[in-house]
Amino acid sequence: MLVIKFTNSIFSSNTYLIYREEEKDVWLIDPGDSSQIFKWLKINDKIIKGILLTHYHIDHIYGVNDFYEEYPGLKIYASEQSLVGLFSEKLNGSYYMEMPYVLTCKKIQIVDANSEINLFENNIKALVLYTPGHNNDCISFEIGKYLFTGDALIPGVKIHTKSKLGDKLLALESIDRIVNQYARDTIICPGHGYICLLGDLVIDK
Repeated sequence: MLVIKFTNSIFSSNTYLIYREEEKDVWLIDPGDSSQIFKWLKINDKIIKGILLTHYHIDHIYGVNDFYEEYPGLKIYASEQSLVGLFSEKLNGSYYMEMPYVLTCKKIQIVDANSEINLFENNIKALVLYTPGHNNDCISFEIGKYLFTGDALIPGVKIHTKSKLGDKLLALESIDRIVNQYARDTIICPGHGYICLLGDLVIDK
């Protein structure tokens, strides 16, 4: 399994593309700028099978509609708490950026803690970890040796918890859960910033 990080134009958020060379389908995590990914898909003759969302803030979802329009059969996975924000321009923050945005896809696949999502053959799955704090809907995805943390854990950055549904105590608990639950060689793929090993992580609480 291979992972590519794309840096987006809005708040420099990260989108991750997950694929296997021998399979045509790929998965996206927190899609933003669609043009760079469409270009990659064309060059590599791949198609999108599904999208995993760590939380509903606009900088982590604004590419979803572009991909859903191109691939109407794809599945979108998010926590139950995400549903309100995915369809509310004020909650997801797009209204205040003067770029109102809500998802056009109404069928969201709901996952909760410890849910498993089948990605590829050979039993490659995404395991869901509930990691609230930055927002109440935040989840992370464990896929093999990778952990995609969204904004629940960002190397060297203090987690922002001052939004309406943020909670500093929960954010600290989520970080501690990750640090204590995963091996030091786990690869942390955050929603912003750089990829690093958990053992090399610099955490600003």
